[in-house]
Amino acid sequence: MDMQWKGDKVTNFGARVRGGQKYEPIAIVNHIMAGTMAGTLSWFQNKASQASSHFGVGKDGTIHQYVRIENAAWTQGLTADAIPAAPAAVIRQMGVNPNLYCISIEHEGYDGELTEAQFWSSCWLHKYIQHEVERIWGRHIQLSPQFVIGHFQIDPKRKPFCPGPKFPWSRLYSELAKAEGTTLDAWEEYVEYRAGSGAAYAHAYAACERIRDLGSKLTNKQWAAEARRKIMLLEPIMAETDYPDSQVTAEGIVERALDLYEKMTGNGQWAAEALRKLLIFYNRMKQTGLL
Repeated sequence: MDMQWKGDKVTNFGARVRGGQKYEPIAIVNHIMAGTMAGTLSWFQNKASQASSHFGVGKDGTIHQYVRIENAAWTQGLTADAIPAAPAAVIRQMGVNPNLYCISIEHEGYDGELTEAQFWSSCWLHKYIQHEVERIWGRHIQLSPQFVIGHFQIDPKRKPFCPGPKFPWSRLYSELAKAEGTTLDAWEEYVEYRAGSGAAYAHAYAACERIRDLGSKLTNKQWAAEARRKIMLLEPIMAETDYPDSQVTAEGIVERALDLYEKMTGNGQWAAEALRKLLIFYNRMKQTGLL
Protein backbone atom coordinates (compact mmCIF):
# COMPACT_ATOMS: atom_id res chain seq x y z
CA MET A 1 0.00 0.00 0.00
CA ASP A 2 1.08 3.60 -0.61
CA MET A 3 1.77 4.69 3.00
CA GLN A 4 4.00 7.71 3.50
CA TRP A 5 5.60 9.00 6.69
CA LYS A 6 4.67 12.67 7.22
CA GLY A 7 5.55 13.07 10.88
CA ASP A 8 8.96 14.76 10.70
CA LYS A 9 7.52 18.20 11.54
CA VAL A 10 4.60 17.03 13.68
CA THR A 11 5.21 17.63 17.39
CA ASN A 12 1.61 17.59 18.64
CA PHE A 13 1.62 14.25 20.44
CA GLY A 14 2.56 12.72 23.78
CA ALA A 15 3.39 9.46 25.50
CA ARG A 16 0.79 6.82 26.30
CA VAL A 17 1.35 7.44 29.99
CA ARG A 18 -0.80 9.06 32.65
CA GLY A 19 0.10 9.30 36.34
CA GLY A 20 2.90 6.79 35.91
CA GLN A 21 0.58 4.24 34.29
CA LYS A 22 1.32 3.07 30.75
CA TYR A 23 -1.52 2.44 28.28
CA GLU A 24 -1.71 0.29 25.17
CA PRO A 25 -3.95 0.80 22.13
CA ILE A 26 -7.26 -1.05 22.39
CA ALA A 27 -9.49 0.82 19.92
CA ILE A 28 -9.43 2.45 16.46
CA VAL A 29 -11.26 5.74 15.95
CA ASN A 30 -12.39 7.00 12.53
CA HIS A 31 -12.50 10.72 11.74
CA ILE A 32 -13.26 13.04 8.83
CA MET A 33 -10.72 15.73 7.92
CA ALA A 34 -13.35 18.26 6.87
CA GLY A 35 -10.69 19.24 4.36
CA THR A 36 -7.81 17.98 2.26
CA MET A 37 -4.71 15.92 2.94
CA ALA A 38 -2.48 18.97 2.40
CA GLY A 39 -4.52 21.14 4.74
CA THR A 40 -4.59 18.46 7.42
CA LEU A 41 -0.82 17.99 7.31
CA SER A 42 -0.31 21.75 7.62
CA TRP A 43 -2.67 21.85 10.61
CA PHE A 44 -0.89 19.00 12.39
CA GLN A 45 2.48 20.65 11.79
CA ASN A 46 1.24 23.84 13.45
CA LYS A 47 2.18 23.70 17.14
CA ALA A 48 -0.58 26.15 17.98
CA SER A 49 -3.24 23.73 16.73
CA GLN A 50 -2.45 21.22 19.50
CA ALA A 51 -3.97 18.58 17.21
CA SER A 52 -2.84 15.45 15.38
CA SER A 53 -3.91 11.97 14.32
CA HIS A 54 -1.95 8.83 13.60
CA PHE A 55 -3.05 8.32 10.00
CA GLY A 56 -4.82 10.02 7.11
CA VAL A 57 -6.40 8.39 4.06
CA GLY A 58 -6.69 10.43 0.86
CA LYS A 59 -9.34 10.30 -1.83
CA ASP A 60 -6.79 8.66 -4.13
CA GLY A 61 -6.07 5.91 -1.60
CA THR A 62 -2.77 7.37 -0.38
CA ILE A 63 -2.11 6.86 3.33
CA HIS A 64 -0.16 9.36 5.43
CA GLN A 65 1.22 8.60 8.88
CA TYR A 66 1.69 11.62 11.14
CA VAL A 67 2.34 10.06 14.57
CA ARG A 68 3.83 6.69 15.48
CA ILE A 69 1.31 4.37 17.08
CA GLU A 70 3.57 4.00 20.11
CA ASN A 71 2.64 7.61 20.92
CA ALA A 72 -0.67 9.27 21.74
CA ALA A 73 -1.98 11.54 18.99
CA TRP A 74 -4.10 14.51 20.09
CA THR A 75 -7.34 14.04 18.23
CA GLN A 76 -10.14 12.69 20.46
CA GLY A 77 -9.22 13.99 23.89
CA LEU A 78 -12.06 14.16 26.37
CA THR A 79 -12.33 15.83 29.77
CA ALA A 80 -12.98 13.57 32.74
CA ASP A 81 -16.47 14.95 33.33
CA ALA A 82 -17.51 14.14 29.73
CA ILE A 83 -16.34 10.52 29.71
CA PRO A 84 -19.45 9.08 31.45
CA ALA A 85 -21.63 10.49 28.65
CA ALA A 86 -19.63 8.89 25.81
CA PRO A 87 -21.87 6.57 23.73
CA ALA A 88 -19.06 4.02 23.20
CA ALA A 89 -18.87 1.53 26.06
CA VAL A 90 -15.10 1.16 25.76
CA ILE A 91 -14.65 4.88 26.45
CA ARG A 92 -16.82 4.80 29.56
CA GLN A 93 -15.13 1.64 30.83
CA MET A 94 -11.60 3.01 30.45
CA GLY A 95 -12.48 6.25 32.23
CA VAL A 96 -9.42 8.20 31.05
CA ASN A 97 -8.48 10.41 28.09
CA PRO A 98 -9.14 8.30 24.95
CA ASN A 99 -5.94 9.58 23.32
CA LEU A 100 -4.05 7.30 25.70
CA TYR A 101 -5.46 4.06 24.29
CA CYS A 102 -6.84 4.88 20.82
CA ILE A 103 -5.34 4.94 17.32
CA SER A 104 -6.89 7.52 15.01
CA ILE A 105 -7.58 7.52 11.27
CA GLU A 106 -8.53 10.70 9.39
CA HIS A 107 -10.31 10.52 6.02
CA GLU A 108 -10.01 13.23 3.41
CA GLY A 109 -13.33 14.87 2.60
CA TYR A 110 -16.25 16.57 4.28
CA ASP A 111 -19.27 14.27 4.66
CA GLY A 112 -17.75 10.82 5.10
CA GLU A 113 -18.46 9.59 1.59
CA LEU A 114 -15.35 7.65 0.55
CA THR A 115 -14.03 6.89 -2.92
CA GLU A 116 -13.45 3.23 -3.74
CA ALA A 117 -9.68 3.69 -3.48
CA GLN A 118 -10.09 5.47 -0.16
CA PHE A 119 -12.46 2.85 1.23
CA TRP A 120 -10.15 -0.06 0.44
CA SER A 121 -7.07 1.76 1.73
CA SER A 122 -8.93 2.38 4.97
CA CYS A 123 -9.91 -1.30 5.16
CA TRP A 124 -6.27 -2.29 4.72
CA LEU A 125 -5.16 0.28 7.29
CA HIS A 126 -7.47 -1.10 9.98
CA LYS A 127 -5.92 -4.55 9.52
CA TYR A 128 -2.42 -3.07 9.45
CA ILE A 129 -3.07 -1.32 12.77
CA GLN A 130 -4.36 -4.55 14.28
CA HIS A 131 -1.25 -6.35 13.06
CA GLU A 132 1.15 -3.71 14.40
CA VAL A 133 -0.50 -3.53 17.82
CA GLU A 134 -0.25 -7.29 18.13
CA ARG A 135 3.38 -7.22 17.00
CA ILE A 136 4.42 -4.43 19.39
CA TRP A 137 2.25 -5.09 22.45
CA GLY A 138 0.95 -8.63 21.96
CA ARG A 139 -2.58 -7.24 22.18
CA HIS A 140 -5.33 -8.10 19.71
CA ILE A 141 -7.69 -5.27 18.71
CA GLN A 142 -10.89 -6.91 17.54
CA LEU A 143 -12.11 -5.34 14.29
CA SER A 144 -15.69 -5.04 15.50
CA PRO A 145 -18.16 -2.23 16.29
CA GLN A 146 -17.09 -2.37 19.92
CA PHE A 147 -13.49 -1.40 19.17
CA VAL A 148 -13.71 0.29 15.74
CA ILE A 149 -15.69 3.44 16.38
CA GLY A 150 -16.30 6.99 15.19
CA HIS A 151 -15.40 10.24 16.93
CA PHE A 152 -19.12 10.92 17.46
CA GLN A 153 -19.22 7.88 19.75
CA ILE A 154 -16.65 9.54 21.98
CA ASP A 155 -17.71 13.18 21.91
CA PRO A 156 -21.30 13.53 20.64
CA LYS A 157 -21.58 17.16 21.75
CA ARG A 158 -18.56 18.65 19.99
CA LYS A 159 -18.25 16.09 17.18
CA PRO A 160 -21.78 14.80 16.53
CA PHE A 161 -21.19 14.05 12.84
CA CYS A 162 -17.55 12.93 12.68
CA PRO A 163 -16.64 10.99 10.52
CA GLY A 164 -19.67 12.18 8.55
CA PRO A 165 -23.26 11.15 7.77
CA LYS A 166 -22.20 9.26 4.63
CA PHE A 167 -19.41 7.25 6.25
CA PRO A 168 -19.90 3.59 5.12
CA TRP A 169 -20.13 1.93 8.51
CA SER A 170 -22.10 -1.17 7.44
CA ARG A 171 -19.80 -1.85 4.51
CA LEU A 172 -16.70 -1.26 6.62
CA TYR A 173 -17.81 -3.63 9.37
CA SER A 174 -18.76 -6.26 6.79
CA GLU A 175 -15.27 -6.17 5.27
CA LEU A 176 -13.49 -5.99 8.63
CA ALA A 177 -15.33 -9.12 9.72
CA LYS A 178 -13.53 -10.88 6.84
CA ALA A 179 -10.22 -9.28 7.83
CA GLU A 180 -10.55 -10.51 11.40
CA GLY A 181 -9.98 -14.11 10.40
CA THR A 182 -7.02 -13.69 8.06
CA THR A 183 -3.40 -12.56 7.98
CA LEU A 184 -2.19 -9.12 6.92
CA ASP A 185 -0.59 -10.55 3.76
CA ALA A 186 -3.75 -12.40 2.77
CA TRP A 187 -5.84 -9.33 3.50
CA GLU A 188 -3.56 -7.10 1.42
CA GLU A 189 -3.91 -9.43 -1.56
CA TYR A 190 -7.70 -9.37 -1.21
CA VAL A 191 -7.78 -5.57 -0.92
CA GLU A 192 -5.51 -5.21 -3.94
CA TYR A 193 -7.92 -7.33 -5.97
CA ARG A 194 -11.03 -5.47 -4.79
CA ALA A 195 -9.46 -2.08 -5.40
CA GLY A 196 -7.88 -3.07 -8.71
CA SER A 197 -9.18 -3.59 -12.21
CA GLY A 198 -9.85 -7.30 -11.75
CA ALA A 199 -12.84 -6.74 -9.49
CA ALA A 200 -14.09 -3.89 -11.67
CA TYR A 201 -14.21 -6.12 -14.76
CA ALA A 202 -15.89 -8.89 -12.76
CA HIS A 203 -18.56 -6.43 -11.59
CA ALA A 204 -19.13 -5.14 -15.11
CA TYR A 205 -19.47 -8.68 -16.42
CA ALA A 206 -21.95 -9.60 -13.69
CA ALA A 207 -24.06 -6.53 -14.44
CA CYS A 208 -24.13 -7.26 -18.18
CA GLU A 209 -25.02 -10.92 -17.76
CA ARG A 210 -27.91 -10.03 -15.46
CA ILE A 211 -29.18 -7.40 -17.90
CA ARG A 212 -28.77 -9.86 -20.78
CA ASP A 213 -30.81 -12.41 -18.85
CA LEU A 214 -33.58 -9.93 -18.08
CA GLY A 215 -33.58 -8.76 -21.68
CA SER A 216 -34.12 -12.32 -22.91
CA LYS A 217 -37.21 -12.55 -20.69
CA LEU A 218 -38.90 -9.51 -22.23
CA THR A 219 -40.53 -11.80 -24.82
CA ASN A 220 -41.44 -14.50 -22.32
CA LYS A 221 -45.15 -14.46 -21.47
CA GLN A 222 -44.57 -15.57 -17.90
CA TRP A 223 -41.70 -13.23 -17.04
CA ALA A 224 -42.07 -10.27 -19.40
CA ALA A 225 -43.82 -7.88 -17.00
CA GLU A 226 -41.48 -8.60 -14.10
CA ALA A 227 -38.38 -8.43 -16.29
CA ARG A 228 -39.50 -5.06 -17.66
CA ARG A 229 -40.15 -3.73 -14.15
CA LYS A 230 -36.72 -4.76 -12.97
CA ILE A 231 -34.91 -3.35 -15.99
CA MET A 232 -36.67 -0.02 -15.54
CA LEU A 233 -35.16 0.25 -12.06
CA LEU A 234 -32.06 1.33 -13.97
CA GLU A 235 -33.80 4.32 -15.56
CA PRO A 236 -32.51 6.90 -13.00
CA ILE A 237 -28.86 6.27 -13.94
CA MET A 238 -29.19 6.15 -17.72
CA ALA A 239 -28.29 9.83 -18.16
CA GLU A 240 -24.97 9.09 -16.41
CA THR A 241 -24.23 6.45 -19.04
CA ASP A 242 -24.85 8.89 -21.92
CA TYR A 243 -28.00 7.08 -23.00
CA PRO A 244 -28.58 8.38 -26.53
CA ASP A 245 -32.39 8.64 -26.55
CA SER A 246 -34.63 11.05 -24.68
CA GLN A 247 -37.14 8.32 -23.78
CA VAL A 248 -35.81 5.40 -21.78
CA THR A 249 -37.24 1.96 -22.51
CA ALA A 250 -36.40 -1.46 -21.16
CA GLU A 251 -35.18 -2.56 -24.57
CA GLY A 252 -33.04 0.56 -24.84
CA ILE A 253 -31.44 -0.07 -21.46
CA VAL A 254 -30.51 -3.61 -22.48
CA GLU A 255 -29.12 -2.40 -25.80
CA ARG A 256 -27.05 0.32 -24.12
CA ALA A 257 -25.55 -2.06 -21.55
CA LEU A 258 -24.60 -4.66 -24.13
CA ASP A 259 -23.15 -2.01 -26.43
CA LEU A 260 -20.95 -0.80 -23.55
CA TYR A 261 -19.89 -4.37 -22.87
CA GLU A 262 -18.75 -4.81 -26.46
CA LYS A 263 -16.72 -1.60 -26.22
CA MET A 264 -15.18 -2.66 -22.91
CA THR A 265 -14.09 -6.06 -24.18
CA GLY A 266 -12.91 -4.66 -27.51
CA ASN A 267 -9.92 -2.99 -25.81
CA GLY A 268 -10.27 0.02 -28.09
CA GLN A 269 -10.00 3.70 -27.21
CA TRP A 270 -13.41 3.60 -25.46
CA ALA A 271 -12.76 0.50 -23.32
CA ALA A 272 -11.90 2.33 -20.08
CA GLU A 273 -14.85 4.70 -20.40
CA ALA A 274 -17.20 1.81 -21.16
CA LEU A 275 -15.98 0.03 -18.00
CA ARG A 276 -16.60 3.15 -15.94
CA LYS A 277 -20.17 3.40 -17.21
CA LEU A 278 -20.88 -0.28 -16.67
CA LEU A 279 -19.85 0.14 -13.04
CA ILE A 280 -22.61 2.74 -12.77
CA PHE A 281 -25.00 -0.03 -13.85
CA TYR A 282 -23.43 -2.38 -11.33
CA ASN A 283 -23.73 0.02 -8.38
CA ARG A 284 -27.39 0.74 -9.19
CA MET A 285 -28.12 -2.96 -9.53
CA LYS A 286 -26.56 -3.66 -6.14
CA GLN A 287 -28.61 -0.86 -4.58
CA THR A 288 -31.88 -2.11 -6.04
CA GLY A 289 -31.31 -5.82 -5.43
CA LEU A 290 -30.93 -6.80 -9.08
CA LEU A 291 -27.58 -8.35 -8.18
